[in-house]
Amino acid sequence: MLTSYQGLKLVNGATYRALDVILDKAYPGHRVSADTILHFGPPAGILLAAETTKNFNFVGMPPGTILLTPLSSKLDCVKRRPWQQHDVTRRGLPCTAAFACTDYKVQGRTLERVALELRGTKTTNVRGEGTPSQCDPYSLYVELSRSRSLEGIMLLSKVRERDIISPGLPKEP
Repeated sequence: MLTSYQGLKLVNGATYRALDVILDKAYPGHRVSADTILHFGPPAGILLAAETTKNFNFVGMPPGTILLTPLSSKLDCVKRRPWQQHDVTRRGLPCTAAFACTDYKVQGRTLERVALELRGTKTTNVRGEGTPSQCDPYSLYVELSRSRSLEGIMLLSKVRERDIISPGLPKEP
Protein backbone atom coordinates (compact mmCIF):
# COMPACT_ATOMS: atom_id res chain seq x y z
CA MET A 1 0.00 0.00 0.00
CA LEU A 2 1.62 3.26 -1.09
CA THR A 3 1.00 6.33 0.95
CA SER A 4 2.17 8.80 -1.69
CA TYR A 5 4.51 9.19 -4.63
CA GLN A 6 4.03 12.52 -6.37
CA GLY A 7 5.78 11.64 -9.62
CA LEU A 8 3.13 9.07 -10.48
CA LYS A 9 0.13 10.89 -8.98
CA LEU A 10 -0.86 7.80 -7.02
CA VAL A 11 -3.68 8.02 -4.53
CA ASN A 12 -3.40 7.38 -0.82
CA GLY A 13 -3.91 3.68 -0.20
CA ALA A 14 -3.23 2.43 -3.75
CA THR A 15 -2.33 -1.28 -3.70
CA TYR A 16 0.72 -2.70 -5.49
CA ARG A 17 2.61 -6.01 -5.59
CA ALA A 18 6.32 -5.92 -4.81
CA LEU A 19 8.04 -8.02 -7.49
CA ASP A 20 11.63 -7.47 -6.42
CA VAL A 21 13.72 -5.58 -3.89
CA ILE A 22 16.93 -3.98 -5.17
CA LEU A 23 19.40 -3.97 -2.28
CA ASP A 24 21.62 -0.97 -1.57
CA LYS A 25 25.29 -2.00 -1.52
CA ALA A 26 25.89 0.58 1.23
CA TYR A 27 23.80 -1.66 3.56
CA PRO A 28 25.08 -5.21 2.96
CA GLY A 29 23.10 -6.71 5.83
CA HIS A 30 23.71 -9.23 8.59
CA ARG A 31 22.80 -12.92 8.16
CA VAL A 32 20.62 -13.99 11.10
CA SER A 33 19.88 -17.52 9.87
CA ALA A 34 20.17 -19.59 6.69
CA ASP A 35 17.17 -17.83 5.12
CA THR A 36 17.11 -14.42 6.89
CA ILE A 37 19.28 -11.35 6.36
CA LEU A 38 18.68 -8.08 8.23
CA HIS A 39 19.43 -4.86 6.34
CA PHE A 40 19.96 -1.69 8.39
CA GLY A 41 18.99 0.81 5.74
CA PRO A 42 16.46 1.29 2.97
CA PRO A 43 16.80 -0.71 -0.24
CA ALA A 44 17.96 1.06 -3.39
CA GLY A 45 14.48 0.45 -4.75
CA ILE A 46 11.44 -1.79 -5.01
CA LEU A 47 10.02 -2.99 -8.32
CA LEU A 48 6.21 -2.71 -8.16
CA ALA A 49 3.33 -3.85 -10.35
CA ALA A 50 -0.42 -3.29 -10.23
CA GLU A 51 -3.47 -3.38 -12.41
CA THR A 52 -3.07 0.38 -12.88
CA THR A 53 0.53 0.01 -14.17
CA LYS A 54 -0.08 -2.79 -16.69
CA ASN A 55 0.29 -0.40 -19.66
CA PHE A 56 3.48 1.29 -18.37
CA ASN A 57 6.63 0.56 -20.32
CA PHE A 58 9.81 2.22 -19.00
CA VAL A 59 13.10 1.61 -20.78
CA GLY A 60 15.21 -1.05 -19.05
CA MET A 61 12.38 -2.29 -16.83
CA PRO A 62 9.90 -5.16 -17.23
CA PRO A 63 6.62 -4.05 -18.84
CA GLY A 64 3.90 -3.03 -16.44
CA THR A 65 6.25 -2.13 -13.57
CA ILE A 66 7.45 0.97 -11.77
CA LEU A 67 10.53 1.50 -9.61
CA LEU A 68 10.01 3.08 -6.21
CA THR A 69 13.22 4.66 -4.88
CA PRO A 70 14.06 6.18 -1.47
CA LEU A 71 13.50 9.85 -0.79
CA SER A 72 15.27 12.06 1.73
CA SER A 73 13.55 14.66 3.85
CA LYS A 74 15.22 17.13 6.18
CA LEU A 75 13.83 18.66 9.36
CA ASP A 76 15.82 21.79 10.14
CA CYS A 77 16.50 22.77 13.73
CA VAL A 78 14.42 25.87 14.59
CA LYS A 79 13.85 27.88 17.76
CA ARG A 80 10.15 27.00 18.02
CA ARG A 81 11.17 23.36 18.68
CA PRO A 82 13.35 23.68 21.80
CA TRP A 83 13.58 19.88 22.09
CA GLN A 84 15.31 19.61 18.70
CA GLN A 85 19.01 20.43 18.94
CA HIS A 86 20.23 19.24 15.51
CA ASP A 87 19.06 19.09 11.92
CA VAL A 88 17.58 15.66 11.18
CA THR A 89 17.49 13.84 7.84
CA ARG A 90 15.40 10.75 7.12
CA ARG A 91 15.90 8.55 4.08
CA GLY A 92 13.37 5.88 3.20
CA LEU A 93 10.81 4.56 0.78
CA PRO A 94 7.62 6.63 0.45
CA CYS A 95 5.37 3.66 1.19
CA THR A 96 3.76 1.72 4.01
CA ALA A 97 3.40 -2.02 4.39
CA ALA A 98 -0.15 -3.26 3.83
CA PHE A 99 -0.34 -5.34 6.98
CA ALA A 100 -2.26 -2.51 8.63
CA CYS A 101 -4.80 -0.17 7.13
CA THR A 102 -7.92 1.69 8.16
CA ASP A 103 -11.46 0.67 7.38
CA TYR A 104 -11.67 3.56 4.91
CA LYS A 105 -8.79 2.10 2.87
CA VAL A 106 -10.53 -1.25 2.40
CA GLN A 107 -14.05 -0.09 1.57
CA GLY A 108 -15.29 -2.02 -1.43
CA ARG A 109 -12.60 -4.71 -1.13
CA THR A 110 -13.03 -8.34 -0.12
CA LEU A 111 -10.25 -9.94 1.91
CA GLU A 112 -9.63 -13.59 2.71
CA ARG A 113 -8.54 -12.87 6.29
CA VAL A 114 -8.76 -9.80 8.51
CA ALA A 115 -7.53 -9.06 12.03
CA LEU A 116 -9.75 -6.42 13.63
CA GLU A 117 -9.46 -4.10 16.59
CA LEU A 118 -13.04 -2.98 17.17
CA ARG A 119 -12.35 0.12 19.22
CA GLY A 120 -12.87 3.81 18.73
CA THR A 121 -10.05 6.29 18.18
CA LYS A 122 -10.50 8.18 21.46
CA THR A 123 -10.08 7.24 25.11
CA THR A 124 -12.94 7.80 27.57
CA ASN A 125 -13.02 7.68 31.36
CA VAL A 126 -14.93 4.59 32.56
CA ARG A 127 -14.93 4.06 36.34
CA GLY A 128 -11.71 6.05 36.69
CA GLU A 129 -9.83 4.17 33.94
CA GLY A 130 -8.86 5.32 30.46
CA THR A 131 -10.84 3.04 28.13
CA PRO A 132 -10.96 3.00 24.32
CA SER A 133 -14.17 4.59 23.09
CA GLN A 134 -16.96 2.80 21.25
CA CYS A 135 -16.32 1.82 17.65
CA ASP A 136 -18.15 3.99 15.12
CA PRO A 137 -21.16 1.95 13.80
CA TYR A 138 -20.26 2.68 10.18
CA SER A 139 -16.66 1.58 10.76
CA LEU A 140 -17.91 -1.52 12.54
CA TYR A 141 -20.01 -2.48 9.50
CA VAL A 142 -17.13 -1.91 7.07
CA GLU A 143 -14.65 -3.84 9.24
CA LEU A 144 -16.90 -6.86 9.79
CA SER A 145 -18.07 -7.06 6.17
CA ARG A 146 -14.64 -7.18 4.47
CA SER A 147 -14.01 -10.91 5.00
CA ARG A 148 -15.55 -13.61 2.81
CA SER A 149 -16.52 -15.68 5.87
CA LEU A 150 -16.71 -15.61 9.66
CA GLU A 151 -13.72 -17.97 9.74
CA GLY A 152 -11.69 -15.22 8.04
CA ILE A 153 -12.25 -12.74 10.90
CA MET A 154 -9.90 -12.62 13.87
CA LEU A 155 -10.64 -10.18 16.71
CA LEU A 156 -7.59 -8.73 18.46
CA SER A 157 -9.46 -8.04 21.70
CA LYS A 158 -12.63 -9.18 23.42
CA VAL A 159 -15.81 -7.55 22.11
CA ARG A 160 -17.54 -5.31 24.64
CA GLU A 161 -21.32 -4.85 24.63
CA ARG A 162 -20.79 -1.10 24.26
CA ASP A 163 -18.87 -1.71 20.99
CA ILE A 164 -21.95 -3.28 19.39
CA ILE A 165 -24.96 -1.79 21.20
CA SER A 166 -25.22 1.98 21.40
CA PRO A 167 -26.36 3.26 24.83
CA GLY A 168 -28.88 5.58 23.11
CA LEU A 169 -30.72 2.79 21.25
CA PRO A 170 -33.71 1.03 22.83
CA LYS A 171 -33.17 -2.66 23.63
CA GLU A 172 -35.49 -5.29 22.16
CA PRO A 173 -38.22 -6.56 24.53
